[in-house]
Amino acid sequence: MTKIEKKAILGIIVMTLIWGGTFPLIKILLNYMSPTILLMYRFFFSALLAIPFFIKNFRKNRKNLLKIIMLGIILYIAYFTQTIGLEYTTSSKSAFITGLYIIFTPIFALFFVREKLTRKLGISLILAIIGLALLANISLKGFNLNFGDFITIISAITFSIQIVLTNIYAQETDILFIAATQMIVMFLVGLPFNVNFLQISLSPLMLLSLIFLGSFAGFIAILAETYSLKYLDPDRAVVLFTLEPVFAGIFSFILLHERLSKGGIIGAFLLLIAMCLAATSKVKKIAEHVVTK
Repeated sequence: MTKIEKKAILGIIVMTLIWGGTFPLIKILLNYMSPTILLMYRFFFSALLAIPFFIKNFRKNRKNLLKIIMLGIILYIAYFTQTIGLEYTTSSKSAFITGLYIIFTPIFALFFVREKLTRKLGISLILAIIGLALLANISLKGFNLNFGDFITIISAITFSIQIVLTNIYAQETDILFIAATQMIVMFLVGLPFNVNFLQISLSPLMLLSLIFLGSFAGFIAILAETYSLKYLDPDRAVVLFTLEPVFAGIFSFILLHERLSKGGIIGAFLLLIAMCLAATSKVKKIAEHVVTK
């Protein structure tokens, strides 16, 4: 494993640690505002932080602007459908179905960058799926799909596309520009539906929480994702992303006193094994599949 690969893996660990910590925070904030308003504030503070980086890097990356705008729209759809889906399904089912991007990502990677799944990585994917199901307390018995579940499947698919395209575009575009543009695009896309979001009164603690979601869990986390996906192939990276629900469980235990079941503990252990297998699997070169400048 090269030094830059280690840094990329560390970037994903930091990103999943931050995103895992947002679960209990978002759960608390949803007691005071709607999911769409929360998203709007999150994108607002992300965009404020991203604007200087967008301006600084615009000139040398402007020929790829339309590609990154499309990437931002895809990411907005992923967040939006995940949020809408949560209004019609349980949080455990939402977490499991969203985690199915570990299945969709290799499919899109095969289509976009012609990557073949290795046996070692395939085993890690199977372990990750089982681990997610145990962590979310999902069983096949009585598992019926409702409207919210189907909407959440759209979220999983769009997250997969965003991961693969980020891997491709990061080879030819500055990663700061990619992250900054996505943040600004997500804010602008959502603005027409939430034009009055700033009129909602916020307590100082709520404001600080939203600033954290927009900065560390928004722009900085997406920047870490973009950096990591520049040097790791999507199949490998997506298994590492499953650390997010593990960290979410830890933070939920600390902040909300939620306890994992025995199955959840086993699931978290399987996810850690899957992560180790993915981290030590061979990285495939994708340069020949990247769109030329």
